Parts: sequence; structure tokens; C-alpha cells
Amino acid sequence: MSLATLLYEKGKSSRTFLIGEKILTYHETIEEISSIASNFSPGDTVVHLMYNSIPSILAYLAAFWAGSKVVALDPLTSAEDLKFTLEDAKPEAVITDNDIYNREKNVLKDYKVITQLQMKEKIREPYEYKDNEVGLVYYYAGIAGKTMQVLHSPRRVIKNVEESYNISQIQEVRSILTVPLTHVLGNSVLGITIKFGGAIYIMKKFDIKELVNAIQTYKINYLSTVPMIYDSLLSENADLSSLELCISSAAPLLPNTLKSFKEKYGKDILQAYGCTECLGVTHQPKEYAGILTIGKPLPSVEIKIVKDDGKEAKIGEVGELWIKSPWTMLGYKDENETRKVFEGDWLKTGDLVTMDEKGLLYFRGVKKRMLKYKGYPIFPRDLEDILKTHEMVIDAKVLGEDEGNLGQKPVAYVIVKDRRSGLEEELLNLVNSKVAFYKRLKKVYIVDKLP
Repeated sequence: MSLATLLYEKGKSSRTFLIGEKILTYHETIEEISSIASNFSPGDTVVHLMYNSIPSILAYLAAFWAGSKVVALDPLTSAEDLKFTLEDAKPEAVITDNDIYNREKNVLKDYKVITQLQMKEKIREPYEYKDNEVGLVYYYAGIAGKTMQVLHSPRRVIKNVEESYNISQIQEVRSILTVPLTHVLGNSVLGITIKFGGAIYIMKKFDIKELVNAIQTYKINYLSTVPMIYDSLLSENADLSSLELCISSAAPLLPNTLKSFKEKYGKDILQAYGCTECLGVTHQPKEYAGILTIGKPLPSVEIKIVKDDGKEAKIGEVGELWIKSPWTMLGYKDENETRKVFEGDWLKTGDLVTMDEKGLLYFRGVKKRMLKYKGYPIFPRDLEDILKTHEMVIDAKVLGEDEGNLGQKPVAYVIVKDRRSGLEEELLNLVNSKVAFYKRLKKVYIVDKLP
């Protein structure tokens, strides 16, 4: 089972599914992806590197229809990051669009690149993945704190989609994709929409005016996105009356955003929590709206909160969140790293939480070395490794500086062999020429001792 199987279950439905450059019904989408799927073979490693668009959605679903192993890459992945990923994944094909191909021509030149998917003879039915079969790969190993493969079973991903669907308490879904499809959140929005048999508006890149217009034009009722976008909506005077369910995840929500959104639009924002390795884990029940909590575990999720001394935390005590669920990752490609994050069947998330007497969870920080900026995970080790390639650098440490609802901006503290004029800017340019925009260092401090 996969997202393609969920879609197949909709059969010949004439209901609108995709809204973007064109509008496609469920039946039309199935007709297209079953033909596009012939570009791939079961077991092929296919890198999906595309901006959000109708062709991007079709390519993504077609790869699952064919039974490929889909490597979901953020379209902003560039330069050294992209080079590392492709060398590590060794794909049979890279699906991308012309904008990205022109930007990354030098890195992509040694791979089979597909920018125009051909319609071939149809594959009549979608491939059926086994429960423990790898079919979806992410490159955000947030718990381990470095970039490497996170392996998922498409069949297990669907279990997470179905449980999120079951607790949503709305009758139909008209959604909007505001984040990259290739993020856990983007995949979830698409999956929940398909499960409902709903319609989804596809935004190529976030634009506040387009978002407001789409909500009003298509009566969007389900908005699941990152805190920054709710902040952007606060700067508008929009008609958001169609919204029935507003969910915030991927980064902590600030109290002022929660309060101001309710005052301005009369809408509650409910929080959810998850991660790349464990997908969606919690939801905030509507009866607890207005409380700054990440909610309660989904029905099939078991949790425990473990203190540094190994004992389980009592009510109000801070500890690391451990989870057990039917859709936890199969593991990392690196088996040694996999062993580090599991204790039996329990996945140690590296996130610190407390629980109150109602069973509500509250995010309290992280044990792991990871920053979140604009909803994107940033691994300090990746940036430190680049800094250490410079001949003048003895040691480096990347930390986060608070940027409100944007998260934490990365800054570097560096010990060098010899200080010289312009070295800070040189080191800044070294890193920022090799990484996507959201990973770029905002400042380099040359110090005698690391913090």
C-alpha cells in the first residue's frame, strides 16, 4: 500500500483532486500517473527533486505506483548537499524540473535526469509494498543530528495518514500545500486529502497573497502548515471564514501567534508534533484549543518520558520523549546510527517534554543537536564540517540564535590559526555557497574558546 494505492481506491471519481496550473479529477489523475509510472520499475531508486506543481505531484505518485524507492528531496537542496545526497543514494533516475536542472546542471550531469515524463503504456494497478519494504527515503535525520537516509515503508506511512484522518473531525477536506511536498508535513497533507477524497491547491512557492486568494476562491477548510505562515496571515486583512481546521507543526508556536490569530480571525490553531523518523505523533484535541500544548499521542502511539537518570518522569517533570508506533521508521541506512536511537522498540526522539495531569504534552527543548529555521531542520554538524575544511580553521561550533516564530538562525563560533581581516566574511561565504538558503549561516564569530 502507498499513496498511489489510496488514490486507486477512489476509482473513477469525477471529484476535483488537484488544483494548480490545471485542475484534475481523481479519475484524470489516475489515468495520468498509471501511464507516467511506466518510466520507472519496481525497486528503482528515484530521486524526486521538484518544486510543488501539478507535474511534481503526478511524478511523485507515479513513482509509488511503479513500486520505486522514492528519495524525497527538498527542491532547495543544492551544491554540496545535493552532491552528497546523489552519491549516497545512487539513483537510477532523478526527476526534476527545468528551473532546478539549470541551477544544478554541474551536479546532475552524471545522472539520468528526467524533466519531462513521458506517457507510456499504462500500469493498470499500483504496486503493493510489503510492510517492511523501503519505499520512501528522507534525508533529514533529525534525531541523529546529521544528514543521512531515513528509511520508511510506504505501507506504514499510510497507517499514519489514516490515523490522522480519523481524528480530524471534519467532513471533507479542501486543503492547500504550503510547504514542499517532499517534507513529512507536505506528504501528510497530500495523504490526508487523498484519504478524504478531497481537493488540494498546490502552491509552487509560498506567497501570502496567493495563499489568501486560494483560501477565499476555493473555500479552503484545512490548513496544516508551519508557524511562520500563521504569522504572515496576521499581517493581512483576509476572509478566512472557510477554515475549519488550522494545524501548526514543524516548529514551536509562539503564544502571541495563538492569541492574535484567535482575536483577529476567530480561529483556533491546534498544534501537532512529529519528526522525520516517527512521522506524526501527537494531535491537540479541539476541547483543549487555546492552550499552548503539542497535545496527546495519536491513538496507536505509545509514549514514555524518560529523565537523564533513566527513570520515567512524573507529572510536570522534564524528560526525553520516547515513542513506539506502527509507522516509526524502518531505520537509518547506517545501522550503527539506528542502534543509537532505539531502545528495544522505543524510539528516543531527542526532544524534551513535560506532561500535565490531563495527559497533555508540552515541548520543552531538545537534547539533540538540531536547529529549526523557517520550519526547516538544520544540523550544526553539517555546517561545522564545511567550516573545518578551511585551512585556517582549528575548530568550530554552530549554535542557534532566537528569531521568534522563524525559529533559530544558525551562527558559528570559530577558532582559527591566525586572525586576519575579512576572514569572518570568507568563512561565511564558504559555507553559504555550498548549502540551501535556509541553512546559510547568519554570522561568524572568531573566538579564542568555543561556547
